[in-house]
Formats: sequence, structure tokens, C-alpha cells
Amino acid sequence: MPVIGLLLGQLPHARTARQLATMLHAAAPSGTTLVEISTAELPFHAPYADMPTPAGAIAFKRAIADVDGLVIITPSHERSIPGALKHAIDWASASPSSLEGKPVVIAGASAPRSGYFAALQHLRTVLNDAGARLMGQPERTLAVAPHCFGGSGRCVDAELDSQVSELVSAAAGYVAHLSRERVATAERPVIDTAAGRLSTEETRRPMRVLQRLEASADGGPASPVDGTPSPFVDTASTIDPLVATGDPAILAFSTETTTGAPG
Repeated sequence: MPVIGLLLGQLPHARTARQLATMLHAAAPSGTTLVEISTAELPFHAPYADMPTPAGAIAFKRAIADVDGLVIITPSHERSIPGALKHAIDWASASPSSLEGKPVVIAGASAPRSGYFAALQHLRTVLNDAGARLMGQPERTLAVAPHCFGGSGRCVDAELDSQVSELVSAAAGYVAHLSRERVATAERPVIDTAAGRLSTEETRRPMRVLQRLEASADGGPASPVDGTPSPFVDTASTIDPLVATGDPAILAFSTETTTGAPG
């Protein structure tokens, strides 16, 4: 039974986003489970390479590692993907990556006759760089707007209903196919050169990711409110090249040492 995670980018209308999510859940074929992956506990700052992973990020990365595949839906924000969605992908792909080798199906979501192509291309580029196994063409889109839903919240748009059903069905088939492929590869005998005999790879990659997450800083520290932990803030005073010129107009300004903002 494949379990597919859902990451839904921020649509212009919050109510429409929830109605679309309900449709996606209802469209899951028999034997497939769709689960939404929450980004609510992610830190506000980007991943640090020299700091332990915060607890909220570990839980998020664990949730992605634990599903068999992902459906990621993005609207278009200024010809790109929403910042919050990009932020979530940044955390998912931070070492140890939860996206490496993960089956992913993407779709654009926009009002009928609105643009989505640039956002989808950006999302595809970001996920390819993260090592995800993306489903290829055709590009899938959902023409969704508030008028697609009636007063009860049910979809009243036949085109959207068909698009959602096709998307979830295609995602279930793709994830199931790659899951079978992964199992077949794991069970295939390989040469153990050190032992000089045939052996079988028993540990799936998602489990290795989970183990590495478990081993990182005992569940992770709390995320610093302002991003950078105070012991790492550089409070040393440095000479501004403009100030060093002795220009009276520049010397009239005082600056805060950690940010360079006018004092």
C-alpha cells in the first residue's frame, strides 16, 4: 500500500487550498494513502551547515523520508514557486537529504487561463538538483479557483474533478512502480568484494536517512528565533571602507555593528 505525501504550495485563497486538499485525499485510489506533510514547525531560517538540525526540521525531514513518494503542487508567485514551498524543499534536501531518490510528481495550480509554466519549470529544476526522481512529461495542471466549489465546499467543476483524479491516479501508479523497482533492486544479489561472496542489500535508503536523523543531536535543538544563535553573532567592529575615507557626510552616520543598519 503506497503512502504518498502531499506538499501544497500557498494558493491565493486559503479556503480554496483546503477544498483542493480534500479533493486530492478523496481521489486517492483504493490501497493508496495520501497524507499532508506539515511545514508549520520548520524554522524560519534556512538550513545551517555548521549547526545541529532543529527538532522541527528533523520531524519534517522524517515525515518525507517515511513516505513512498510525494505530490507537490505549486501555484505561480511572480513567475516562480511560493517562497514557503521553496523553503520547505531547502530543508527537505539539507543533509541528510530526504529527497534523494524520492519519487515525486508535480503539478501547477492556477486559476483557469492563468500562467503556471515558469513556476513548474522552476520547481522541476529545484527538485532535480535535490536528487528527486521526478515523473516526466506531460506537465500536469489544476485549473482551480473559488468558483470551482459550491456552497457545501464540493467541487462543481467537471474539468477540475477530472484533473485531480488523473493527477492522483498517475502519482499512485508512478510511486508504486518505483517502489517495486526499489524492492527488486534491494533483493538483487550483489558482490561483496570484502567477503568474496554474494550478498543482499537489506537496508532501504529511506531507513538510512531516518537513522541519520535520529543520530543528529538527540532530536535537535530548538530553532533560534532570529535565525543565528547569539554565540555565533559577530559583534566585532569592522571599519567600513566608506567611513575610512574620512568623508564628513559618511562620518555623520552611526551604524549597528552586527547588521550595518543606520544607528
